Amino acid sequence: MSRLTHGGRVLELPAHGILLVGTDLQGNLADGRKLLERFEAEGPDAQLVLTGDVVHGPHDDLQDAWPDFLGTPYRDETPALLELVWQAQARFPGRVHALLGNHEHSHVGGPVTSKFHDDEAQALEARLGEAGAARLRAWVAALPWVATSRCGVVLCHAAPGARFRSLSELERAALVPVERPSIDAFFEDEVLGRLLWARRASEADAEAFLRACGGNVAIFGHDVVREGYAVEGAQQLCVSTSFGLFDADKRYVRLELASHYDDARSVEASGAILPLYG
Repeated sequence: MSRLTHGGRVLELPAHGILLVGTDLQGNLADGRKLLERFEAEGPDAQLVLTGDVVHGPHDDLQDAWPDFLGTPYRDETPALLELVWQAQARFPGRVHALLGNHEHSHVGGPVTSKFHDDEAQALEARLGEAGAARLRAWVAALPWVATSRCGVVLCHAAPGARFRSLSELERAALVPVERPSIDAFFEDEVLGRLLWARRASEADAEAFLRACGGNVAIFGHDVVREGYAVEGAQQLCVSTSFGLFDADKRYVRLELASHYDDARSVEASGAILPLYG
């Protein structure tokens, strides 16, 4: 079974079974259902990790003039998607996980995200009502920040540019800033700011990040890769499962936890990067 360590900031995955990784659903209920369908088909030893940004999709005003850069049209169904994830976590305890993303972080004092609303956290919490918003904030506060595995893969939300020397440093990092910062100001936070917002990481930063996490390759989302995934240097694999893509290009990752992955190319060569549809 998986377990939380380092004050709940790190998810340690088991040494056997199948691991499915999905990124950035952003309120896309159909993609969430498809990913859970893939997970359930893998049997009782499978693990599913969503690498953050489950919440906050396009507002209804876009439906009549949908821009191509957002990929296949969909409506924001974040409330229903959250219920889907929460129900799956209850049905499959210790096997369905989500990491903290920058959009989730905005619900507990992180920088305001305003992709589709001036304040997306405020807009979603208004839809959820007082009790639903409190439930969401409690869930977000308990989300791990990174996931580690014996197979050499480390999962995080954004590019592996965070600067810390050991996982124990995550316990000392603050989840909630003293004052709500701007995105630019929060990015100066070398731990959580970079974990949630970095779109690129230098090879030196990625190497140091992975050394601190005890891994060989970082798999993450946050940025949109139109082709579905991109290998960046020896140790970085950026994957786009949902947001900003057409259905034919959406990708998820299927890993053998008992195997060993030396670098990003070995993940690619293993055939682990799969289409969500088709």
